[in-house]
Amino acid sequence: MDIHKSHVSHAMSACVENGQRLHQDAEWLGTDRSATTVALCILAQEEFAKAFLLHLVCEGIIPWTAKVRKSLRNHQHKQLMGLIMEWLSPSDYEFNARIGKGPGDFTFPAHVADAMKLYVEKVQPQGHISCPPAASDPMAKSVAVGDRDNMKQDALYVRLSDDGDVVSVPTQVTPEMMEAELDRTERLSKLVRPLRGGTLGPVLDYDLLLEAMRFLLLNKTKRPFLILKESKVGGPVTSQTGTTWPHSITVLIENISDEQATRVNGHAILFLDNEAVIPSFLFNQFAVEPHAADLCAFVVSEETHACGTSPSHRLDLSINLEYHGVTPDRKYHVRMWSTYDPSVGTFRETLTDSQESVNGGSPSRGELEAKWRRPAST
Repeated sequence: MDIHKSHVSHAMSACVENGQRLHQDAEWLGTDRSATTVALCILAQEEFAKAFLLHLVCEGIIPWTAKVRKSLRNHQHKQLMGLIMEWLSPSDYEFNARIGKGPGDFTFPAHVADAMKLYVEKVQPQGHISCPPAASDPMAKSVAVGDRDNMKQDALYVRLSDDGDVVSVPTQVTPEMMEAELDRTERLSKLVRPLRGGTLGPVLDYDLLLEAMRFLLLNKTKRPFLILKESKVGGPVTSQTGTTWPHSITVLIENISDEQATRVNGHAILFLDNEAVIPSFLFNQFAVEPHAADLCAFVVSEETHACGTSPSHRLDLSINLEYHGVTPDRKYHVRMWSTYDPSVGTFRETLTDSQESVNGGSPSRGELEAKWRRPAST
């Protein structure tokens, strides 16, 4: 179903204005520590989330489907989007911490990554393959099952048990709770305020959010789709020449689609303190069956292992693969950048996926490069 952008622009502006009205009412009631303050804040946040979702529709990130339109009326869906928006509009302390990080150091917080996944699971078309794995963060799951909406309801209504007894009544809220909700509402209001003029304006890490949303919403059923994951430091491995190396790094190459990935070629490079470790590793013309996985092991010397797993050094693994499927005029790329985190003993991975014509040219609509940056450890 097509959308009329002028209508959506007017709707965005109306949502922002109504959210600001609710926010002002909450600030006025906040002087009395009324529970209604919390309810008004959450209602305002939902209106701001509605405006932001409409903006993503206008930008072509989220399709204008019946499920998406329904999400605009679903409290939990808008509250999940609120978690993402709060991350896009950080506090001064969080802002300073994030701008100091390099590109390879970035990962989504677990609750933000899972909020995206949980929202996309509700609005993606029937038959799309979900990836990465199901959400597990307790904060995002709590919002998804309605705990935050119940808090809003409890701030407005008397809750009764099945036998008619009073379970709870709205009471005064703590100063800390009231301050937290007012601050969250102000940050979301600041984020969407420019939408009254039709544009969002500069937003920290906004492009990274769009890349992740494109990846999650990408139709993975119409092409072979490789995922690189589960990078681990392993034990001894024997090379094809018979040499046994004491250490290795393993990576799982998984095809999550119904089509075979053919002519898989590429390379892997290990970096120690930003210097390439010689030799690099080559992939040469192998295939990955539908819903199958191959475990690849890269040998690591004793010196590289000792330095790379030390907190005083940095160990990165870069993998770049090109592959084909049944359709002859398309080729696909998958790239992963893994950084070893010695504090938890695991890799943090960034996955990039793209599709293009074998004979060159630009990717078609819906086939642009998309990224998924795995959430930070908690």
